[in-house]
Formats: sequence, structure tokens, C-alpha cells
Amino acid sequence: MSYKERSTWISLAILIYIWFEYFSELFSLHFAGNLTIENVNGLLLAVVIKTIVLEVILQIVLAIIDNKDANYSADERDTLITLHGSRYAYAILSVGALLTVLYTVFPTLSTFIIFPSKELISIALPDEYKLMHLIIIFALMAEIAKFSTQIFYYRRGF
Repeated sequence: MSYKERSTWISLAILIYIWFEYFSELFSLHFAGNLTIENVNGLLLAVVIKTIVLEVILQIVLAIIDNKDANYSADERDTLITLHGSRYAYAILSVGALLTVLYTVFPTLSTFIIFPSKELISIALPDEYKLMHLIIIFALMAEIAKFSTQIFYYRRGF
């Protein structure tokens, strides 16, 4: 397994772990009736700090363990794999941006099509926070698709 592949695995694991924890806490706050702007801002700050700290620490550990490969620049294979991952991520992010715009422009229509159950959308947050979370969800889906595609091509061989 190459250094770049290990680095991608680490980034994917951190991404899934941190954001799963965030959304789990967000839903538990919602169902407990404690979902406030202050709580959401605190959770988002914690996510950013945890992500930065974990990425830095784990990438340093990886560089120490595999120090001979850590200084190699990306070759043509790494570049192609990154481009394939970025292509899929861009497509998902574009669709997400379009759906977010449609949700903003047609809130009544999106209520019937996307969320037929009123309990799921009765979140006591301003609309800006709902839009922010839609954007976050689609950005996360794009990043997961990017890392997963890269891992697929590293495993499969290019």
C-alpha cells in the first residue's frame, strides 16, 4: 500500500468518524429538545478543531512510519487517481448545490417531495442553518465519494 493510499484511508476514516459523531449529537439534541443555535455552533467548532487535530497528528504519524515515501511527489498515477475522485465529487457537489437552490426557491414543494414526514423537518433552527446543513451534507457526500473512488483505483490498480 502506497503512502498516498494510506493517507487517503486516514482522511476518509477521520471524515466519516467526525461527521457521524456530529450528526449523531445533532439528532440527539433535536430529539431531546435542546437544539439551539449555540449548541450547533459549539458542535461545528468542535468538528473543525477535531478534524484539524486528528488530520495533523495522524498524517505526522504516517509520515514518521513511512518516512522514505513521505517526501515523494505525486506521480502520474496518483494525479490520475486524484482527478477521477475529483470528477465524481464535483458531480455530487453540483447536484447538491442544485437541490439546495431548489429547496430555497421552492420550500413548499420540497416539503412534499423530499420530507413528507413533518417530524423530520420541524427543526427549531433558522433557515440559514438548515441550508448550511444541506450544503455540509452534500459536501461530505462529495468528499466521501472522492476518497472512496481514490481508494478503489489504488486497490484496483490503474
